[in-house]
Amino acid sequence: MRKVKILLIILAMLLFIFNYQICEYFYPTDLNKWWDLKVNNYAIIIALVFLSHTIDSNKWLRFFASLGVGFTISNVIDKVFFNVNTFNESDITMILITFAFSFIGLYKEIYGNGTNK
Repeated sequence: MRKVKILLIILAMLLFIFNYQICEYFYPTDLNKWWDLKVNNYAIIIALVFLSHTIDSNKWLRFFASLGVGFTISNVIDKVFFNVNTFNESDITMILITFAFSFIGLYKEIYGNGTNK
């Protein structure tokens, strides 16, 4: 698992380093789409860092890191598929789903395997 954690961190670093080049490749003339892609790249970078901290960590760090992963991924989904200018039902749904999955993971960690880390 340590190799996966290192791979996720290296991938996040590469996305950070080549963020400008990626945006230039896909949208060299459309500035609005260029910035949207740049912001989404940063959200993916943050999600990869959070995800790397869910591997081989204690239950509370894994819980908060999974919340971070859920919120950053829902941020990207919201920007790509829904309206980013208003807070609406899709935002509430994504927040509730993120909390539900994080609490389910924490519950399984505490009660599911019979050990408390």
